[in-house]
Parts: sequence; structure tokens; C-alpha cells
Amino acid sequence: MKNNGMKLDKVMVNEKIIGEQLKIYQKYYPERIEELQGISEGGGFNKEKVFQIYLAGELMQFSKGIRKPLACTIFGIKNKNGVFVGRNLDWLPVTEKIMEVYKQEAIGKFKLLAVSDMFIGSEEDVQGKFLFYDAIDVINEKGLFIGITFAYGDNCSYGFSWKEITKYIGENCATLKEALAVFKNFPVGIPKNFFIADKNGEMAVVEHNVSEYKVLYPKDDVLIHTNHYLDPDLAKKDRVLVELPYHNTFIRYYEALQKINFVKDNFDLSNVIKILGDPRYYLCQNHEIRTIWTLALDMTNKKYNIYWDILGKRKTKELEI
Repeated sequence: MKNNGMKLDKVMVNEKIIGEQLKIYQKYYPERIEELQGISEGGGFNKEKVFQIYLAGELMQFSKGIRKPLACTIFGIKNKNGVFVGRNLDWLPVTEKIMEVYKQEAIGKFKLLAVSDMFIGSEEDVQGKFLFYDAIDVINEKGLFIGITFAYGDNCSYGFSWKEITKYIGENCATLKEALAVFKNFPVGIPKNFFIADKNGEMAVVEHNVSEYKVLYPKDDVLIHTNHYLDPDLAKKDRVLVELPYHNTFIRYYEALQKINFVKDNFDLSNVIKILGDPRYYLCQNHEIRTIWTLALDMTNKKYNIYWDILGKRKTKELEI
């Protein structure tokens, strides 16, 4: 972070929110507080400002309202060839310049890879070196994947940042069952959808709306999630078409379903980028929000590929833990 020139000059500290969040983290995730203190000391950063970014930042952003068509698509499929996950991260075009894949090794925790958008919310953040490592997509040494899509729920509260949940699960969980147990006990601060898959072929989506959540499982060995709630009860509280009537979440969902159905029986890892990386379709976005990276994961054989510069000179790399 220090080598990236990270600057905290513009960070405004909200002591009340930090205080409430610290109570939660001290109860459920005290090692994260220790880690953030270490980051502050090691980088010479103001500790309260580091707490503000990681423990209070997302809660404050959500409470200000949703102004951008926040997106993302994730799907999983099981067939005779194994279990596969495909994922598009859709965000501001400037994210292509600063995204990173990094490895984490912590004593007593599972090793993991995480993909980060560096926590940016605007082009000004990039210009101002307002860059922080987060964990949007996580794959750990046990073969567990967790990634997110934005949810347009109707409330927020004190609780875990969603990026802290993905990090915690990556550090501590080896199976879908273990990951789902986390949601039974941990308070989540803002709405979000969590897609989880393990090397045994088990997968589910946790649709979270802070005060309640629902778990969705594959139908006919296919599981797809974009940015609207699929659970009937949560769908009544979904604000995606209230906040952004032009949002393409429903189009992307059914486009993914259609494309998967064409190749479902013979689906293999190469089909992920064919489905998610075609700029002629809504799944691969190139507007105010752009597809920044695509993950193609073979959960059965623990083979993981990342693609970036999707709309330019497409690049790819196999990820190894």
C-alpha cells in the first residue's frame, strides 16, 4: 500500500460508526483489527483513517444512495466434465488500470488468492492514490471460491463489510457448508449477493438484505446470479428498478441462462470466456460500467484462469496458490 503511494488526506473519520463497527469486529473477527493496526504501523498511516476505510467505508457509501448501475454476473454449472464457475466483474473503466491479483498467507489461516479493484469509487480515487487492497473474489488453498454481485436491498446497518466477509470465509472455510455457517452467526452491514462454490461441486448463492438472507441452490445443475433478488420474499424488497429503471440485470440473467443451455451438456472451462467475453451481448459490458475481469474456474480440478483487458487485447493467466 505504501509503495502504491496510498494517500489518506481526504479520509474523514466518523468516530461513531467506527466505534460501533469495532465492537462487532472485536467479537467476531479480532484478528482483522490486529491486521489493520499492523497495516497502519507498517505504512505509517493514521490508524483511525485505516479503520474508517475498511470498517466504515462501505456502510457510508451505501447510506448515501446508489448512483451508478452497479453490476456483475456469476454462474456455476455441473456436468459430466466437472463443476465450473464463470464470473464477470463489472465496474468503472478506470479499474482496468489498477486492479490487482494478490496472495495472502497468514499464520493459522488458509492461503488464498484475492482479486481487488483497489476499493475505488471514482476516477478521482485513482488520480488521488486512494487505493486499498480488498477481496472481491477469493479462492483459497482448499478449493473454495467466494465472489459477490451487488444487491439493491432496502436497508443497511452496523455489521461486516461484504469484502471482509469474503476475506474471512477465504481464510477459514474449506467447504460450502462451512461458509454458510458463517452467515448464521455474522451480522452483515449492507445488502449483497455471495456466490460460493467448493472443490466438491457444492455451490449456492446467499442473497443478503442485512436483516435477513436466503440461500439459493442450483436448478438442473445450473446456478446464475446477477443483481436482482431471486428469492420471492426478498424480491418484494428489491429496489433495483426503483433506483435504476434502466438496469440490465434481468437481461444479463436470461442471456446467461440461454447461452449456458446451448452448451450445457458439453460445457468445459473454455466456454466461460465464450459466454462472458463476447462484446456483442449484455453480459460483456462496455458503457458507464465495463467488464474489467473474467474468472473461469474449474472447481473439480482446481484450475483457475483470469482474463482482463476483455475489450482490448485480451490477456489471460492461470492463477496458482
